[in-house]
Amino acid sequence: MNLPAGAFYIEPTPLSGWLWLGIWIGAIILILTFMFIGGSLLNKGKSSGWAFVLMALFTLLGAGYMGGSSYYYNYTHSSTYVQKKKEYKLEYDNNQQRRIEVKEYQGKTIYEYTGTFSFKRDGHGLNLTDNKNGKKISIYIGDNDTLIVTDI
Repeated sequence: MNLPAGAFYIEPTPLSGWLWLGIWIGAIILILTFMFIGGSLLNKGKSSGWAFVLMALFTLLGAGYMGGSSYYYNYTHSSTYVQKKKEYKLEYDNNQQRRIEVKEYQGKTIYEYTGTFSFKRDGHGLNLTDNKNGKKISIYIGDNDTLIVTDI
């Protein structure tokens, strides 16, 4: 696991929600402790109101940073993130090479095309659009046919 410097990470498990709850409760207890210490210092005539505010702010910022850092790490290493990243790359990068194969029910290839294209499947219809020259290819796919698209 390669974490950036200063990053905090909790593995997402059924217990991780309880861990985060404990971190936030710890931050609240720390703030209440600062309030008690700050209140007792104020009663003795020492002005520590700003010190309390700064300690409470740093405690909340620390807990928030830990939560944000762990969420960011979990999100950027999730399958959803990787899938969305690939989808955006395919959407905006017209140089992605792909191979499409249509196979019949016995496994024999009945159509194959390699190039830079986008495709849309609607029912039994498959529409390929070549990203380089804009040519459109329409293919009818039967009930038992299999469509395989591979990013090269």
